[in-house]
Amino acid sequence: MTSPHLISGAVPAIDAVFEKILLDIVQGTYPQGSRLPAERELSRILGASRPTLREALRRLGMWNLVEPRRGSGVVVKAYRDWSVEVLPAYIRHGKPQPGQPTIARIMLDVLTLRRSVLVEVIRQTAGRIPAGASATARSAATQAWEHREDPVVYAQHDFEIIRLLVEAAAFTPGLWVLNRISTIWLDFIDAVRPFVRVPGDYVTSYLRFFDLLDSGEVGPACDALQGVLSRQDEALINAAASLDGMSGTPRMDGMDGIDELRAAVT
Repeated sequence: MTSPHLISGAVPAIDAVFEKILLDIVQGTYPQGSRLPAERELSRILGASRPTLREALRRLGMWNLVEPRRGSGVVVKAYRDWSVEVLPAYIRHGKPQPGQPTIARIMLDVLTLRRSVLVEVIRQTAGRIPAGASATARSAATQAWEHREDPVVYAQHDFEIIRLLVEAAAFTPGLWVLNRISTIWLDFIDAVRPFVRVPGDYVTSYLRFFDLLDSGEVGPACDALQGVLSRQDEALINAAASLDGMSGTPRMDGMDGIDELRAAVT
């Protein structure tokens, strides 16, 4: 019998199979250390061809979610080995096991990590940013503000601010790291889009950061950037803490740690 989760014509078959197995793993249907059904059986369950299934498993392997083991078939790897690319799906659908952090705790940690990375990248590259190079970043901030009603488009322009500055500094490794992070960050924002809020002082706060950067005041500029990012995160956390579970507001699976969000803003 064909699974109801299968592959619709609107989604490429490989993507649909990948997403279904990914969902089953993060929800705990296939817990860490467990063996997936044999290839023939899993193909039947998913209604997918075996070549399609193999490609989906290959992609899951690239995210360190599964690995083939001689004599055991395909096994789900330990939670601690998973790649950061899993994060948005885990935020949406994860079912934390005993001893693992709640979804709310992971959300808070994602925000902390973003602030730390972006501020430190600017701290290390500020002296290499040419005079006047903030002009394109200022434009990105304006674009972000103009698209503040669309969380993902807003976040694209907002993240571009730091990418433009790092590119101007010719800090290629940092730029490539930011490219990797940006994809995950935008998927994360899509997962939490009901809670995204843009602070009213967004543009003026960024302008202060740019002015300090242009004048060579690296320490104050980094403090200003930390403030901008912190206020963005506080707005998101406040919205999540107040809106979670309200009628008409999507509630992310596993948000059993909502008290941790509330504690973060009290």
